[in-house]
Amino acid sequence: MTTFTYLEPLTEGHCTFWAKMVLGAAVKDERFQTVRAIVGPEMAKRLDAFTKEIGASLEIIPTEQHAEMTSGSLFSRGRAQWRAARQAAEQGPVFLPFFDHAVVAAAMDPTPLPYGQRVSGIIFRPPNHFGLPGSLGGSLDSVRRWVTYALARRVCRGALLTLDEVAPTSRAGQTTKALEFVADPAPNFDLISMEPEIRENGRKIVLVFGALTERKGIFQTLDAWKLLGEDGRNKFILRFVGRLGADERARFMEKLATLRTETNAIIEIEDRFVTDEELACEVQHAAIILAPYQNHVGSSGVLHWAVAGKRPLIAQNTGLIGFQVDRYKLGLAVDCTNPQVLSRAISEWVPSISDPAFEASHTSNAFTGKILDTVLGV
Repeated sequence: MTTFTYLEPLTEGHCTFWAKMVLGAAVKDERFQTVRAIVGPEMAKRLDAFTKEIGASLEIIPTEQHAEMTSGSLFSRGRAQWRAARQAAEQGPVFLPFFDHAVVAAAMDPTPLPYGQRVSGIIFRPPNHFGLPGSLGGSLDSVRRWVTYALARRVCRGALLTLDEVAPTSRAGQTTKALEFVADPAPNFDLISMEPEIRENGRKIVLVFGALTERKGIFQTLDAWKLLGEDGRNKFILRFVGRLGADERARFMEKLATLRTETNAIIEIEDRFVTDEELACEVQHAAIILAPYQNHVGSSGVLHWAVAGKRPLIAQNTGLIGFQVDRYKLGLAVDCTNPQVLSRAISEWVPSISDPAFEASHTSNAFTGKILDTVLGV
C-alpha cells in the first residue's frame, strides 16, 4: 500500500493554499492508496474539515517535536524537519514543501534513504542574482548551495524542486541535476470576480499583503507614502493585510501613527492571519498590488495572486520576482529599496498587459502534477 505524506510544520504564507491543492490532487491520484497530512496544531484546525471531506487522514505533530521543527537555529529546525521527513518516508513518499531548512541536514546525512523511499520539497531560495551585481561572496554562496543540493539529492533519492525556471538550466543545474522546475501556482479566481473598490472621494486601494516584515518593504512603503504628497495620497487608501512580524510590530505601528498624524493619510491595517477566501476578496478590491521586497532572491505568492486577480503589480526589480515581472510583463519592476522610486511608481504607473502564457502555465494542476510525479520518481 502506497501512502503519500504531506509534512508541513509551518503555518504562514502559502501553507494552507498549497496543502489543500496537493492533498486534493493526491486523493484523486490512483497511484496512492492512502493520503495523510502531518501538520502543526494551527494548520490542523485549518485543514480538519477539508481532510475529512476528501478522505485524507490528519495527524498533529506532537507539541515538543513541533517546537523543535519551528524554533531555534535554522540548522536545528532543519535537522528536526529532516528527521521527521525521513521517518515518515518509511510509509511512502513524502513532500516537505519548504525544504530550505531541511536541505543542509539532508545533505549531511551519511545514509541515503533505502530504495523505494523518497522525500522531496521545494527550494525557495536557489542561487540566482538577477539584477544584482556579481561578487566573490555571491559566487562562493552559489557553489556552496549547489553542492548542498547535489548531496541532498543523493540522500533524498530524487530531485528537489525550485520555483526558478532558470536554475535547472544553468550550468550548475545541468551538471548536478539536483533541481527541477515547478511552476508556482496562481489561485483560481473563477468564482470570485469583482471590480476594484472605490472608497470615499474616489479613493482606490493600494494593497500590501502577506507576512508583514521588514524584508517585505513595509517601512519603505510608509516612506514612499509620505513622499507621494497630499494630491497623490488623496487618490488612494493604503492597506496592509497580514500578520506583522513580532520584531517589526512596535516600530511599524509607531511609524504608522506618526505618518497618519503628519499627513492625515488613510492607511488601514489588518494585523492577523486571513483566509484564502478573504485574501481573494482583498486582492480584487485593490486597484494596485505592491510587492516591495528588499532584494529578495526567491519567488513570491504575492505575484501570483496579483496575476490571478488581474491586478496591477509593482514589485522589486531584482531576484526571481524582478526577473519574472520583467520577462512576462506582469507589472512594473522598480528599485523598492528607494522610497522615492517606489513613490513615483505608485503615482505615475500605467498598467501594462501581461503575457497570458504565464498564467496559463502556472496552474494548480501543473503544480500538483509535478510534485506527485517527483515524489514517485517519475
